[in-house]
Amino acid sequence: MKELSTENRGYYKVEDVMDLLGVSRPKAYKMMADMQKECKANGTLFSGYPAGRIPKKIFNKLCMLD
Repeated sequence: MKELSTENRGYYKVEDVMDLLGVSRPKAYKMMADMQKECKANGTLFSGYPAGRIPKKIFNKLCMLD
């Protein structure tokens, strides 16, 4: 099965967050978990969304990358 490139995915993985923000792996996971928790609490993200991924649109908005 072919994996999608970063440009073709609608989400970021932990490696992408590490590269974008220049943080360590544990810090990237913590940031993503906090973002997911916040988004699930306000209804932006459904509760079954996989850990270790964050939608690009949400991440870019929260990190003011748009």
